[in-house]
Amino acid sequence: MDLNGIASASMSMSAMQLESAYSAALLKKSMEDMEQQALSLINDMAQAVPAPAPGPGHIDTYI
Repeated sequence: MDLNGIASASMSMSAMQLESAYSAALLKKSMEDMEQQALSLINDMAQAVPAPAPGPGHIDTYI
């Protein structure tokens, strides 16, 4: 293999590593955004549904 082939293979590998890192960063950001949306929805739902008042013998099954 000549020097041009080695340089080309090295550049190709660097480009693939950069593409992989960029893709992983986008996926992570997307997952963080989805997590925030889910938590917001859960909080909205929890505020919309009133919990029953505890009475004698009441077992709280709400989480």
